[in-house]
Amino acid sequence: MDTNEHSPWRLAIGDLFTPERTHWPDNRFELRYFDGSFLLQICEASPSEKSIAAFRHGAMHIGLHYEQGVIFFLFRIDGTWAWSDQAFSIHLVSEADRGPGEPSDNAFVPLTVVLVDSNTGRVAALRMVTMSPRFANMFNGFIDRQRATLFDPETHKRTIAALYTKYRHSKALAAAALIRERAGSNIV
Repeated sequence: MDTNEHSPWRLAIGDLFTPERTHWPDNRFELRYFDGSFLLQICEASPSEKSIAAFRHGAMHIGLHYEQGVIFFLFRIDGTWAWSDQAFSIHLVSEADRGPGEPSDNAFVPLTVVLVDSNTGRVAALRMVTMSPRFANMFNGFIDRQRATLFDPETHKRTIAALYTKYRHSKALAAAALIRERAGSNIV
């Protein structure tokens, strides 16, 4: 996704998640990074009112696993999503969005979570939670490690495939996570 200072990204329930897409693969999720800010996009086909309520109000758990230069962001939302994971590399983030953002030090860092109807591309629900200072500092430390290493996309793909052989399910990755926590209170 292209973001720039001339066209801010606006999210609103009922609007398209991105103007250029009206369909997303079902059960897809993606962690996005924009200059130190995090957004988790979750796609579900025609989410029910029950699913939307669980998304908005269910306890959200997050975790991080770092192995062989790959960061795995893990999440679970009680009542709607079991443990799921997203491999992450700062090298795959557009150059314009790789900035370090504001230092988090001892601050809670927001995580925007967006439920997108994969059939329409429209935002079905929004939520914002926080990552603890410990979690955010660990995440930023892993990102700094990635920044300091050379990157080869093919090696990255092979490493992820090998790790998915070792950890066959997201639940196994969550069990091996270096940190897991309940995300902070909703702030929206």
